[in-house]
Amino acid sequence: MEKKLKIQRVSSEFLGRVIEHRVPLGLFLAKEGGLWVAVDNRDGDAWTEDFRWKHHAVRWLRDEGSSVYAHFGS
Repeated sequence: MEKKLKIQRVSSEFLGRVIEHRVPLGLFLAKEGGLWVAVDNRDGDAWTEDFRWKHHAVRWLRDEGSSVYAHFGS
């Protein structure tokens, strides 16, 4: 069974470094303006999605939802 990673709430600056350099590995969440930015960097690819609602971002990071909520999620 795969270990469940903790989602880390970070600053926009830290998130930018994760996206640019692909380290550290993990799951990251930051509030930028009116959006929540989620980054899944479990494998070093820094998959990134924007969400209106925090719970949609968390679901996406936990693979519990789809990216249908991205950008224009309800």
